[in-house]
Amino acid sequence: MNDFVPVKVRGVYFVSTITGPQAVVFLSDNDEKMVPIYIGPAEAISIDIALRKETTPRPMTHDLVKSIMDGFGIGINKIIIDDLDEQVFYARLMLKDTDKEIEIDARPSDCIALAVRSDASIFIEREILDKVAINRKDIEAAGNIEDLLE
Repeated sequence: MNDFVPVKVRGVYFVSTITGPQAVVFLSDNDEKMVPIYIGPAEAISIDIALRKETTPRPMTHDLVKSIMDGFGIGINKIIIDDLDEQVFYARLMLKDTDKEIEIDARPSDCIALAVRSDASIFIEREILDKVAINRKDIEAAGNIEDLLE
């Protein structure tokens, strides 16, 4: 049986990489272990807007999906990040309606964007967390983490 750990979205940031700036979303279990997931710029903007509870003049794609789900009475039970293959994370949307639960394969960035909009819980498999997590203290040693995370 899989062991899942609840995580929270700490924020979305742009970090410098060899190939240029890259968007990354940080998830944390208890503010000690941080999981960086590199995402596309559109998803980064979508997650950031939802975290700040802002609205756009026209619905973004994740807003549209949430509106469709709401219209059909479908909710998000939870998000599960349950696989990592060659540095690519895999996730599932666990949806629910009045009659059944539905599992949908989706990119973690899309799952996170929808979870933030729905106040849905996000879980990561413990084995993945242990494998890729960066200790908050190690990040602090490299620079001021509060500047990055606030």
